[in-house]
Amino acid sequence: MTRYKNFASAHWRKLIAGVAAGVLLTGCAMTPNGRGGVLMGLDTAELFGTPISTFRLRDGTEGTLRKDPQGKYSIKLSQAFRVVPLANAITARVARVENVGARTVVIVETQERGCAYRYEVLAFQGTDVLQWTVGNCKDRPRVDLAADGKSLNIDFPNYNRLSRMIYTDNRLLNASVAVPPGVDTRAQPFADDALRGTGPAIATTPGSDSGRVIPAPPAPAPAAAPKAASRASAKARRQDTPARAATPAAISLPAQRSAAPAPAAPMIFQAEEIKPVVIDLRK
Repeated sequence: MTRYKNFASAHWRKLIAGVAAGVLLTGCAMTPNGRGGVLMGLDTAELFGTPISTFRLRDGTEGTLRKDPQGKYSIKLSQAFRVVPLANAITARVARVENVGARTVVIVETQERGCAYRYEVLAFQGTDVLQWTVGNCKDRPRVDLAADGKSLNIDFPNYNRLSRMIYTDNRLLNASVAVPPGVDTRAQPFADDALRGTGPAIATTPGSDSGRVIPAPPAPAPAAAPKAASRASAKARRQDTPARAATPAAISLPAQRSAAPAPAAPMIFQAEEIKPVVIDLRK
């Protein structure tokens, strides 16, 4: 009987130890301490929090945006213990996910106190993360992936120009560019929830102050031939060369206007690199 009790006690001790180890493995997280190190603690968002959304990385693993019981947001990858904190966010959502080069770029829209629109740009490659914080607090940006998939433009309106963040080759560049055709910097909202342009495209003319095209008035109809023509003149016209009489349009039509030159590509001035926060989720 005593041997059976000892066996049962040992079994329950092992079971409790296994459950505790599972809780530690799934419920622990490491977060940056702001001084180059990390803090080890209980991952309350994993154990008691709410998952907001998930996204898939290029390598097939998943990341999750979570909210803990205290209202703090963070991102955790399925294969990592360390988390990416969104320290100042009072709301957060994943707005855009794009594969750019070797990394998956995730743009998280957040709201902070006194700032309606703030954006975390996160570039994931395995457990290596580059993080930037951008935004003007009042506009959603328009985000466009290059046709070759190697760069990503993040455009904010800036009066009669665009403030453009360019992600490429693990870097984020900041530049001021001319407004390209079809973009109205005064559009409200400037972009929708998916960070794509809103409203119909608006044609523009290079050098136009307003950025809008005023259509030219219709061409006037050709004047009618005089009604009081003499019989002699009419007879002379009938006896004119048949080739000329057969092709009046070739004589009367004005010369065709040459095609308007294509607008020049937006010029980029003084691109400046924004340094990222580098996070290694293995440590």
